[in-house]
Amino acid sequence: MINYEIFERGDKMSYSTAFSHALSIVVYTAVKIDEGVTEYVSARQLSEQINIPNPTVVKILQSLNRFGLITTKEGAGGGIRLSKGAKDITVYDVFSAIEVDRPLFKFSLPSTLNDDKSRHVGQNIQHVLSQAEKDMKKTLQSTTISDLY
Repeated sequence: MINYEIFERGDKMSYSTAFSHALSIVVYTAVKIDEGVTEYVSARQLSEQINIPNPTVVKILQSLNRFGLITTKEGAGGGIRLSKGAKDITVYDVFSAIEVDRPLFKFSLPSTLNDDKSRHVGQNIQHVLSQAEKDMKKTLQSTTISDLY
């Protein structure tokens, strides 16, 4: 029986909380605009209503803007809005804007485990984790923002 620590400290799941914050921001913005409450949502409003620190909101908005998911308007009455309809933006789009190809799982065998059995186990673990990530991304790709509200 192989007895070793699979993950080194800090290498478990690597996606940041920024993804869930970004998803909250995008859904909140879509809902407020769809309800006709406002034409643009300010960063301050997002920070206050979703309870995310303003500097974090600003960083997330920069990522969403860079990925083309939001547009911005300066000045009074300005803020952000989605660049296309909520039915045309997937949860995966938001995920991609924030995580930018970062893997969910970081797995590696300790260098001391280099026998055939350990390599075989490592390959099996890597395969399972890779498949889990593919399945998760497929689900995110099939879910739109409008599906969430």
